[in-house]
Amino acid sequence: MQIPVTKEERKAEFIEFAKELHLVPEDDLMGKTIGIDEFAKKYCKPHGKDWVKANILYKFEPDWCQDIHPGVGRGFTIFEKPAAKWMEEHRKEIDWNAN
Repeated sequence: MQIPVTKEERKAEFIEFAKELHLVPEDDLMGKTIGIDEFAKKYCKPHGKDWVKANILYKFEPDWCQDIHPGVGRGFTIFEKPAAKWMEEHRKEIDWNAN
């Protein structure tokens, strides 16, 4: 038994695969926001969100995070494109061995 797959379904699957391999052009990050958990996973692995807060957000107070003290019940809003650029430019200033 064969299940027909539409061109649109194949295209969507290919795009997801390309994103997993980081083959999506940087322009596709323009205006995209992510939370602190996704940021930690993508840019600070194996460190978690508490490490990101202490060693990046509170230490450097970057302008790509909308509010580094969002309060109870509100999440962090991180603008991914400037965050990715900042991480590349400041990677040597970050203490990756900090606890």
